[in-house]
Amino acid sequence: MASKKRFIFSSILIISPLLLLGVLEILLRIAGLFSPEPLFLESYKGGKEVYQLNPYVARRYFNPRKVVVPTIYPETFEKNKSLNTIRIFCLGGSSMAGFPFDFQVPFPHQLSHLLRQTYPQYHFEVINLGLSAINSFSVLDLLPEVLNKKPDLILMYMGHNEFYGAYGSASTFSIGENGGWIRFYLKLQKLHLVQLLKSVINLFSSSSTASLRDINLMEQVIAEKKILYRSPRYQHTLTNFRDNLQMIYKKCTDQNIPVISATLISNIFDLPPLGSEFLVTDRDLQKEIQEYLVQSSEMMHKNLWSDALEKSRLAVQLDSGYAQSLYQYGKSLAMLADSQQAYNYLIAAKDRDVIRFRASEDFNQVIQQVARQYKQLVVDAVSLFRQHSSQGLIGSHLICDHLHPNPQGYYLLAKGYYDVIKELGLLQNPDMAFSAPPFPFGVTDLDWNIGLLKIFKMVHHWPFPEKEVNYSEYQPYGESFAGQLAYDYLFNHQNWGKAHYDMAEIYLQRKDYRRARKEHQAISSYFPEDPEPYIQSARSYRTEEKWDSCETAYQQALKFKPGNGMILYQIAIAQWKQKKLSEAIKNMEAASYAPDLNQEQKLNARYYLAGFLGEADRVEQAKELLIKILREHPSYVPAQKLLYQLNQPQKKTGK
Repeated sequence: MASKKRFIFSSILIISPLLLLGVLEILLRIAGLFSPEPLFLESYKGGKEVYQLNPYVARRYFNPRKVVVPTIYPETFEKNKSLNTIRIFCLGGSSMAGFPFDFQVPFPHQLSHLLRQTYPQYHFEVINLGLSAINSFSVLDLLPEVLNKKPDLILMYMGHNEFYGAYGSASTFSIGENGGWIRFYLKLQKLHLVQLLKSVINLFSSSSTASLRDINLMEQVIAEKKILYRSPRYQHTLTNFRDNLQMIYKKCTDQNIPVISATLISNIFDLPPLGSEFLVTDRDLQKEIQEYLVQSSEMMHKNLWSDALEKSRLAVQLDSGYAQSLYQYGKSLAMLADSQQAYNYLIAAKDRDVIRFRASEDFNQVIQQVARQYKQLVVDAVSLFRQHSSQGLIGSHLICDHLHPNPQGYYLLAKGYYDVIKELGLLQNPDMAFSAPPFPFGVTDLDWNIGLLKIFKMVHHWPFPEKEVNYSEYQPYGESFAGQLAYDYLFNHQNWGKAHYDMAEIYLQRKDYRRARKEHQAISSYFPEDPEPYIQSARSYRTEEKWDSCETAYQQALKFKPGNGMILYQIAIAQWKQKKLSEAIKNMEAASYAPDLNQEQKLNARYYLAGFLGEADRVEQAKELLIKILREHPSYVPAQKLLYQLNQPQKKTGK
């Protein structure tokens, strides 16, 4: 009996706190307090219910009192998915986000443009969920919310951040190397109680974000800088990546949602290893290796590649795992046109770089293996980039730093996904007349400079050689004034759209109308429902008297400002210039009644309408309209003159 009472008492002691916690969790949920950051918010746009990406979802993974938390653009998509909508979610880290470039440069946006042009019968929603400094743990955590939004396809590009990204094995936000525990902890974070606890802890933690504003995110998230190739920590990280990837694929395939991943590309030709560690322990040998590498480097600077090759070969012989030796040997081979051998050594140098920002080929093998396991397609981005690189050696031609593509590289990645999507069989009846252009859509010198200025600052800090940032040393890409406008946008808090309009204005002053329109196109490519870029383009066509293009641009603007009197007026003028009188009459008549025009503008529209009617041999209607105008405005001279002309006897011509 006593033992039974003790059992009951013990059970109550155990259960009571759990019940209390459960009640507290319920109360917090009812009150809406300490909610975990959702991935999607509900909102309205144009009178329709939409989902909006939560810009601050990364607060799940980063303490805002410790780092500057990465954000995502709050793009929207319709809550009620239409039958012809193809909804594509793009998941990954900074390369998926498009770092260091903004708005229309990232490859999900370029992909969206290619798909819309090829399959105009579909409505595409290509939603970019890329977040800097996250890895496969975060992607796995976000996935249930993504799957709940009825995706037709999921695209992934991830693997570079497995060591240093949130909950990576060498991250300041690490909670160990046990993947199971990390995944369990991320599930616990969904509880309001856990969010309450985190808030309390944050109150008593020191805030340091003000001092971190000038430190790049890479420096903020790294705890352990050096990880040896295939060391225990390396192997644990690779295993966690494989496990997370398998779970992601299983969750998607269980719901019959196709997944497309891509192999990871890196700058192997123009970027030396960020960190090298000797395998040999003998200090004399280490010193000898360093001497060979110094000599090799001197020969490389003098373009004495055979001598450089020999010195670096001797260094490799003494320590085949020292990354810098492998790099200098591979670079020398490349300059002597031995491209395949060069590739092998440059890849080996990248894999043995102990500062692990660039994923090793082991991670690419895992991506390929897991995709095959689940019978899913993969974009072989490495092969694709090699095809577009001199000697097949990927470098700064397509990569702007160590691993992030430049605008041309991002476009190439978009085309890689685009080609694989076409293989998938998800979409039918492509427009065979469309052919993907060689250059990214809507990207100008300004966009290049915005990204390259960020890189210019970044490469002056660790893990690159520490130097003072002097922006006067920056060499602008393309037009010099594009560099200044990019600087103003980044550091003087200018508006992105205004920066492009300012670029366009400079071109207009030069009468370089084509390039001015490219600036307008850059804006409309990301904000396609904004009529202003189309109106601005139409005005430049009007200046050039390219009336068919002028009409097309105004018609595009009219889609987003239906019934707008001034746009209808300009369309009518452009049609009149093309001798399309019946259409011009219809649009000018609509303009003359448009509520947005003032009385003077309406009067002018009616006058032009009378002129169009006269030219269309509808003289009596023209006269009637002019008489009405003069009754209301007896002193309106243009109408008096036109009526006088119409009342003159017409000369008849005969054969």
